[in-house]
Amino acid sequence: MKNVKIAIIGLGTIGNGVLNLLTKERELIKQRQKVDIEIKYAIDKDENKLNHITSKDIVKTKDYKLAINDKEIDIIVELIGGTNFAYTLIKESLENGKNVVTANKALLAEKGLDLFKLGEEKGKTIGFEASVCGGIPIIRTIFDALAGDKIKGIFGIVNGTTNFILTKMYEENISFHTALKEAQKLGFAEADPTLDINGTDAAHKIAILGQIAFNSPIDFGCVYIEGIQHIELEDIKNADELGYILKLLAIAKLDPDNSIEVRVHPCLVSKENLLASVRNEYNAVFLESEYFGNSLYYGKGAGAFPTATAVVGDIIEIAKGKSHTKLKHISNHPVKDIGEIESRYYIRFLVPDKPGVLSKISGVFAENNISIASLIQKERSKEKYVPLILTTHPAREKNIKNALDNIERFDFSKKRGVMIRLIDD
Repeated sequence: MKNVKIAIIGLGTIGNGVLNLLTKERELIKQRQKVDIEIKYAIDKDENKLNHITSKDIVKTKDYKLAINDKEIDIIVELIGGTNFAYTLIKESLENGKNVVTANKALLAEKGLDLFKLGEEKGKTIGFEASVCGGIPIIRTIFDALAGDKIKGIFGIVNGTTNFILTKMYEENISFHTALKEAQKLGFAEADPTLDINGTDAAHKIAILGQIAFNSPIDFGCVYIEGIQHIELEDIKNADELGYILKLLAIAKLDPDNSIEVRVHPCLVSKENLLASVRNEYNAVFLESEYFGNSLYYGKGAGAFPTATAVVGDIIEIAKGKSHTKLKHISNHPVKDIGEIESRYYIRFLVPDKPGVLSKISGVFAENNISIASLIQKERSKEKYVPLILTTHPAREKNIKNALDNIERFDFSKKRGVMIRLIDD
C-alpha cells in the first residue's frame, strides 16, 4: 500500500470539495488503487475556513511554507486561483521537490511554460486535469487514450456560464442581460462574470488543450478572443430559422500549412452537430483525430465535486508514479492570425428597403472574393430599415471584415453588419 501525504492550499469551493471527497472516500481509494491519501495540511489565509475543518489529524494553518518545507509532503494541491501568488507557490513547491496538482487554468495558460520546464528539471509532475472542463477527463484522454493518434481539431463548449446564458436566450426567448441575471441568481454566474462572458475563461482552457494536442507552445497573447456580451436575441432567432444554434466555441485546429488556429468566439452551430444539443451549464469537447475519428466528451465542467474528482484523479496518478501530465513541446507551430482563417459566415445588415442597396452590397462582396450562399430580406411594414440576412460560402476572415468596413461607409448603412461564424459539421 502506497502512502501519500498531501497539503491542500486554498479551501474555497474546489478545495473543500477535494477535502470532503478524500475524507469520505479514502477507504474506497485504498481498496481500488492501493494508495492511501493522507491530508496532512489544510491551508488558507481565511481562518474561518480553517475552523470548519473538524478532523484533528489535519494541521490547519495559514502558513503554506510549513507544507512545502515538510519532507513528508509528496504533493502540494494548489487551489487558490489567480496568477501571481499561485505562480510563486507552485514554483517554490517544485524547487522543494514536491509534485503539484492544480486546477488553475489562467496560470497554466499564461505562465505555465516556465513551470512545466522547472518541473521537468526537478523531475516532478504538475497534474492539471481539473484546469479544463472540471470532471471531464479530456486532458487524460488526449495524453493517454489518444497517445498514438494525431489530433486534427478541437471544438469545445468549455464554459458553463455562457452556455447556460445562450441556452436560456434560445429556449425562453429572453435577452442576454435577462439570461445573465438568471444565471447569477442560480449560481451559474459569478457576481462579476466578466472573464466568462468575454471569452477569457474559455481561451485559457483552449490554450492548454491546444498545447497538449499539438505538442507546441502557445503564447496566450496570440489566442483570438471574442465573447457573447454583444449577442442579440434577433440573431439567435434568425439562426434557429436557418437551422443553427448559437454557442460560444473554443477551437484549436492544425491546418494543412502546419499552423494552428487557437480561437474563442460565438458560432452558429448546425442543429445536426452534436455540440448543438449541449444545454445549460454542461460542457462538451469534440475531438477530430486521424485514426480514431470523431469523438465527444460531455459532462459538468465546474462545481465542487466534478472538479474535485479530477484533482483526486491526478493525486492518485502521481502517487502511482504515472507522469502523463509532464507537458513536453516537440513542435513549434505558429498560431494563425484570425484574419487568415477561412469559415462560412452569417451576416445581418439593417438597410433601407429600396432599389440598389442589394446590388451595392453584392458588389462589395464580389470585390472581396466572397460568395453568397443564401439571402433573406425580412419585410417589416411601416419601417424604413429592414434586416438583410445572408450566409456565405467559405471565405477568408480578413476579406469579410474588409467588406463590412466598406459597406459601413455607404450612406444607406444604419450600423455595422453583425458577423457570426458558421459551423456545419
